[in-house]
Amino acid sequence: MRHTKSKGLGLLIAAALVLGACSPATSTPPSAGTLPATGNALAPASTPAVTAVSSPAVAATSPVAPAPTLQSKDPTTFTYLPVSGDPDTLDPAFDYETTGGQVIQNTYETLIFYNKGDANSFVPQLAIEVPSQSNGGISADGKTYTFKIRAGVKFHNGDTLTPDDVAFTFQRGLLQGGLSSPQWLLFQPILGVAASPSGNNDITDLVDPSGKLGDNQEAVLLADPAKLLAACQAVTSAIVADDAAGTVTFHLAQPWGPLLATLAAIWGSVSDKKWVGAHGGWDGDCHTWQKFYQTQSADINQLGIGTNENGTGPYVLDHWTHGKEIVLKAFAGYWRTEPAWPGGPAGAPGLKTIIIILNVPKFSERLAAVQAGDADTIDANVSTDWLQEDPLAGETCDQSGACQPGSSPNGPLRVFKSLAPVSRNDMLFNFKIDTAGGNDFIGSSKLDGAGIPSDFFTDLHVRKAFNYCFDWGAYLKSYQLGEGEQSYDLMLPGEIGYSENDPHYEYDLNKCRAEFQASAIKAPDGKGLWDTGFHFTLPYNSSQLGPLYSIREIPTQILSRNLKAVNPKFVVDAIDLPWLTFLAAQRARKLPLFVTGWLEDIHDPHNWLVPYVQGTYAAWQSLPPDLVQQLSVFINEGVAETDRAKRAASYHQFNQAFYNAAPDILLTVEYVRHYEQRWVQGYYYNPIYAGYYFYALSKK
Repeated sequence: MRHTKSKGLGLLIAAALVLGACSPATSTPPSAGTLPATGNALAPASTPAVTAVSSPAVAATSPVAPAPTLQSKDPTTFTYLPVSGDPDTLDPAFDYETTGGQVIQNTYETLIFYNKGDANSFVPQLAIEVPSQSNGGISADGKTYTFKIRAGVKFHNGDTLTPDDVAFTFQRGLLQGGLSSPQWLLFQPILGVAASPSGNNDITDLVDPSGKLGDNQEAVLLADPAKLLAACQAVTSAIVADDAAGTVTFHLAQPWGPLLATLAAIWGSVSDKKWVGAHGGWDGDCHTWQKFYQTQSADINQLGIGTNENGTGPYVLDHWTHGKEIVLKAFAGYWRTEPAWPGGPAGAPGLKTIIIILNVPKFSERLAAVQAGDADTIDANVSTDWLQEDPLAGETCDQSGACQPGSSPNGPLRVFKSLAPVSRNDMLFNFKIDTAGGNDFIGSSKLDGAGIPSDFFTDLHVRKAFNYCFDWGAYLKSYQLGEGEQSYDLMLPGEIGYSENDPHYEYDLNKCRAEFQASAIKAPDGKGLWDTGFHFTLPYNSSQLGPLYSIREIPTQILSRNLKAVNPKFVVDAIDLPWLTFLAAQRARKLPLFVTGWLEDIHDPHNWLVPYVQGTYAAWQSLPPDLVQQLSVFINEGVAETDRAKRAASYHQFNQAFYNAAPDILLTVEYVRHYEQRWVQGYYYNPIYAGYYFYALSKK
């Protein structure tokens, strides 16, 4: 959602809402002749293997070492060159991007963690077991979760972790608030307040349900003291520590299937209550929480909690030099003595120093560092980057870690291919196109051959026809070296409810033609859609943001070409709009059809279904209330169930209903890659990680 993978390459909610809010609304698109020729925006990226994009073939200029020694210059130090710049903040309660998230993931710890590369199962971390109904950690009604807290764990400053620290962590996260905070992910299950269509909810909704207090620090301070106190007491009564029993209990407002997945992410990182209070944060007093209500990471960074850390993780922040580097050092007092999974790491970290070099946006500079052996890994963001690193790859591995000799066996690098992503782009229909003040995107606003009516996409036959006219094979071949697969369901492959046996649309021009001919839409002169034709503008945004975002242009061109092939009277003009102009038109519901991207926060279907059906995207495409209600039945059933099989059953029903309604053109899942020096040992891929888990790595 608002989460970004590799800061600066962000997700729509992270960047689009912010930028769109600063841009004026528009009803008239610029002339296509005045626009840049290529480009597009908002394909979310994934670190360390970032979502790549199509590109022309580029010959590699990198010489391959004839006989690599596979010995690093310093086996105790790991150097990483991301494409990103500085973190937003190092406060785990507020950070919502993976530059900072990567630091947090290695310096702080959560109650439970992911089971190696499996984003769907968990192992104990600061809790001594993963709660379940069988071990008594989850109540029969699914509304009470009890975590047994590990004893003897030390924070980096020497303080001992207590259950009170754990409860305080989640209480503070919710009370610190802020509409840009990831804590909204816990707001509904713990406090029972559903996300609004805009996605903007935080603790202030308990003080004033109108939402007027959100991100308004001055207004929060002036709010009714009794309501402020009641909001805090609602939080503290929902999350309760028992230091004597060594437990923390979450009393949920409703059963919540994705709760464990949510707690395993970086915003579930546990803080030291005493340290937070001493460094300018809330101290746990319900009478004062409003003074610590935050809206911007810049404000938090003026406090010690935003630019420093005091976690329990395997690494300690040595220093963060803004704009230059982040350096982590191994924590000598790290608690783990037994591996979390078979063959996993234990004991002192093998890598003693982690150096993250910031602000190296040019791939040529990052590539030079890896060629010289000065970097252990770098971000490779687009397929042009892949093609330049491929001749250096002496080993090729799959997601399971099985490797074989690469095309250049003497190459110094190892490449992992076909890695599952956590992001995707899709095409969304607008069911009620806004025409207030005029809308040149839809021409005449009539079905007269020179436009389309504002309710054009309420016709099911039209939506199905557009689906059948899309060529997924051409889309995959046009970028990213063809590495990906068509999306059959709204959730990602591997998630609960996804099935390759589910019904899905296929490229079929005959079916496309038949659906258009079946439409009952009539022109003012009484002629049908097939005989009248249509004409509208399909904008995309790309050129201002570089080649990574050109994937937004490709599907619009494919669809435009195929519609015209079916009927020359079907004219769709694909044009590139400036970023802010595109966002303003999208938010104003002016666009008849648009391509947008999503990057999940948690590896769970709920994080996909909500934005597309109940949240931001549903609002932008004006989904009909009856369709939202129909699909929401299955969403609400699925999220309120803790049994995986029962959740899957609800989501299979959702998938069938979603296919029948065809509210979107689901595009493809684009695989990602990871390159590293062959002297690196222990790497495994988990798609939901915030970058690297350095504790698992070592070097030869």
